[in-house]
Amino acid sequence: MSSAPHDDFEQLVERYRKEIKVHCYRMLGSSHDCDDAVQETWLRAWRARDGLRDAALIRPWLYRIATNVCLDELKRRPRRILPTELFAAAADPMAPIRTPVDEPIWLEPMPGSWLEASAETDPLTRYSLKESVRLAFIAVLQHLTAAQRAVLLLRDVVGLSAHETAAALTLSVPAANSALFRARKAIGTKLGPSSGAAHDVNEEVLGRYLRAWEADDVDGLVALLHNDVRTTMPPSPTWIAGHFANAAFYSAMIAAQGPRTFRMERTQANDQPAFAVYRKGSAGESYVLRAIQVLGLNGAKIVNIDHFMQTDVLTTFDLPLALRRD
Repeated sequence: MSSAPHDDFEQLVERYRKEIKVHCYRMLGSSHDCDDAVQETWLRAWRARDGLRDAALIRPWLYRIATNVCLDELKRRPRRILPTELFAAAADPMAPIRTPVDEPIWLEPMPGSWLEASAETDPLTRYSLKESVRLAFIAVLQHLTAAQRAVLLLRDVVGLSAHETAAALTLSVPAANSALFRARKAIGTKLGPSSGAAHDVNEEVLGRYLRAWEADDVDGLVALLHNDVRTTMPPSPTWIAGHFANAAFYSAMIAAQGPRTFRMERTQANDQPAFAVYRKGSAGESYVLRAIQVLGLNGAKIVNIDHFMQTDVLTTFDLPLALRRD
């Protein structure tokens, strides 16, 4: 491609930007780190553009570069986790939540808009595009070694061949296949049989959930919770397990607030229903964005509430930072 003008190269690679960004998210488990990873990918691609002899191969070529950018990043930092992996569930749901851990260790949600207008096809692979961005899957990926994670994503999500994957990671085909086998086994063990959680979108339940929050309706909120409901609150390591503990936790939290403290706006994260949580400001003149809640539903019940409060997460979503009271 040494003779290709700058504009032609940009046009060739730009159509893959969104799917490369989603790939970097899967690899890193961090939404706000993805822009830097994509920028580095594009820089390396530009520098290496003369090595791309066939423009038809640009997609696997970009994935090879992006994957190695992410592998370099993973060498420098710990894996991303949810609070459920750091501490036991809160013994007393009425106790104050633990002090936030501000180091970059927490798994982050991905804005649903990143899946829109993606050039990525959905080949006949083990995981569909949407399944591959759900929080449960992203969390399990973090338990794989970096190499296993890369092989699994390149083969089963991106749809590269065994030879393309091995070449991308500078591995032999047998070594890449062995890593893929171990990764698939680990994913299957940790995810287990699908329970339907985080797969259903029950609009009636979501509407009732929103109204319960905005009307300070504790009973209405508690009625929507699954027996095995789990609430996490990154960057606090505190998490609440089970219906009884969550009912006590939300009852105490809402009771401690003034009337109409919260406003909720529908959004989407990781192809799951989500809400932007706004809280009444101190002056009472507006509602300020405080969290992104990602929900997992099992039928007509809510089984997961992941309540992300990190500033980096809030700014990743294209949402207003404040809402007028009217």
